[in-house]
This record gives sequence, structure tokens and C-alpha cells, in this order.
Amino acid sequence: MELSFNGGTFVTHEGDINYREVLSDFQQAKTIRIITYNISKNQKFDALLEALKDAEADIRLITNVPSRMDTYYNSKAGNYMRSNARKNIEIYISKLDPNSFTPNFLPYFNVKNHAKLIGTENIVYIGSANYSNESANNIEAGILIRDKEFIAKLYADFFDRVQEDSLSYFDESFSAFRLFILSLRAKFSYHHKKLLENVYTDYERTKMVVADTIFIDSSDLAALYSDLEELESICQAAEDTYDEENEDYNDSLEQLIKRFGQLSIDWLKSTVSEDGSLYNLAIFDGEEKANEILQEEYSVVAYDENLDMYIEKAMDESSEIYTSLHNSFSEEADDFLAEIEKILSALEQADAFTQRWKADKVNPEIDNT
Repeated sequence: MELSFNGGTFVTHEGDINYREVLSDFQQAKTIRIITYNISKNQKFDALLEALKDAEADIRLITNVPSRMDTYYNSKAGNYMRSNARKNIEIYISKLDPNSFTPNFLPYFNVKNHAKLIGTENIVYIGSANYSNESANNIEAGILIRDKEFIAKLYADFFDRVQEDSLSYFDESFSAFRLFILSLRAKFSYHHKKLLENVYTDYERTKMVVADTIFIDSSDLAALYSDLEELESICQAAEDTYDEENEDYNDSLEQLIKRFGQLSIDWLKSTVSEDGSLYNLAIFDGEEKANEILQEEYSVVAYDENLDMYIEKAMDESSEIYTSLHNSFSEEADDFLAEIEKILSALEQADAFTQRWKADKVNPEIDNT
């Protein structure tokens, strides 16, 4: 494969890592891509991995596992190589545990990789230095490229191809389910917060009630509807993780699926979609409705000295309509908020489920010893 680029800087810094400028871009980056032959095996503080824990970008890291062999022979040398490989694999699995990073961190293992690439969507380093602290002690060399068009093509044509040939940290279906849960939990936490701030009030001090004036619009409800539709596929995503060899896992999974099956997703969708009680309340524009009433009902008589009287009359009628819509949603408001909170609770249970079983779901192909 050959890819051309415009502009580049040769870098070599003895006593420091060559991609310091890339690290400086991590906090602003939306994308971080790393391919390395190794990471630091030292179990103590790892500055490079710590830099990833603070980043909010979409992070993907591919590493080899040095000393991992395709075959280990039953000999003194073979047993030594097996033991050494197992030790390194355990270190790598421990240090790259996704639960130690942000939800957007995805680690992979490629036992054929010897490439080194560290970049964001803005700048990329390609050279001899690994993503390991020890690289600062070696004479390494490489280039820094800021050609964004080249960088995007590099990731699409090279990085993604290497990723496809790599081993994911977790079993594929479990990994997809785990990320799905984390994504949905973040989304519904946001919706819940939005509802409490813009639809409900606790001024009665006893329970949450619908505020006199709400500040949620149709776009907010459309986003909630979309996420409810996404939530409907969660049971299938869970079923995809069935384990033929672990009945305890399957029993716990069945309980989780049952809980999600009890959620009133269809009713929630109908409440926030067109003609639903919350939708009708959210889109109501009192001033617009008053003008509409004035034009349609009183345009013939609302003139001169009568105009103010009919404007007031139209506003009163508009207010009555709003009160009716407000009452309509208020009758369902307790159940609506309770159902949203049931979703959050179920997602919290699902998150705890993935945490509970993550050790059993590390991709078994990584450790071949």
C-alpha cells in the first residue's frame, strides 16, 4: 500500500518521546488511533496510558504481545516461552482493561503487528517509537504529519484494516453489548436530567410534578423517541452473548432480559411522539394559538374599540387549551417519570452485569498458552 501526503517533519528526540506534539492534542481530539508493537510492562504509573484516561476522544489502540508464540513445544525452552508469554499477556490484559478508561476506549491485539503509529485527526506520528515509556530511552526516529486528508485516509485504509485482523479485548458479542449498555446509560441519564430540569418541579416538596411552564421542545422528544427505539433492541443484543459453556452466566442474562422485557417502551414512545400528551404540551405555542383564535373566531368583530377585548378573550381561550394539555400530561406524569427511572435502573443493572462477567469474557484467543 502506498499513500501520499503533503508536508511532514522529521523528529528524533533522545531522552524524550518523539510524538509529544500528538500527546498535546489528545485533550482536544475527537479521534485517537494508536498502533504499537508493545506497551510498558511496568505495573507502576504509566504516563502514556494515563494520558488516554483523560481524553474524551474515540480511542482505539492496537498492540502486539511480545513473546507470544503461535506454538509452544513441550520442552524446557518451550515451557519457558509459554510461561513468559502468559506473564506478558496477563500484564497487557490488566493494563488495557477497558473499565480503567473512558467508555470510548477500545483495545485490540494483533500478534503480527510491528508497526508504530500514534495520531489524532489533526496530527499523526509514524516512526520507530512504540507507545511505551521506554521509547524515550532509545534513539528513535519518525515523521509528524499534519495533512488531515492524508490522516483520514491512513486511518480508513490502513488502521481499520489492521483492526479488522486483530483480536478484540472482549469476546465480540459481549464487547458490543457492553458498549451498547454504556451508550444507552449515558443517553437516558441525559434524558432524565433534561426532564427533571425542564418538565418537572419539586416545589410541592413531596414529589415531582409537572411545572407550570415546561422548557422541552420537539427535538428533545425526537431524540428520546430515537433512543427508546434503540433500547428496543437491547434484548437481542443480550441474547447474542449467550455462553454455551457457562450456565451461571446464562441464568443471570435471562434475568436481565426479563427485566428489560417488562419496560413500557411502546407507551413511552406514544407519549413523546406526535399527538402524545407530552408532545402536545411541548409544542404548544400560546401566543400563536391566541392569534389563530383571533383570526378564525373574532376577525369580523375585533376592530376599533373592541380589539383589546377580543385579544384578551383569545388569550384566555388559548390559556384554557394549554391548561387542558397540561392536565392531560399531568395525569400520566408520575408513570412517565417512573418508567424513565425504571429504564435507568435496568441499565445500571446491565452495567453491573457486564462488570461482573467481564473477567470471563476476555477474548480467549488472546491467551493461547
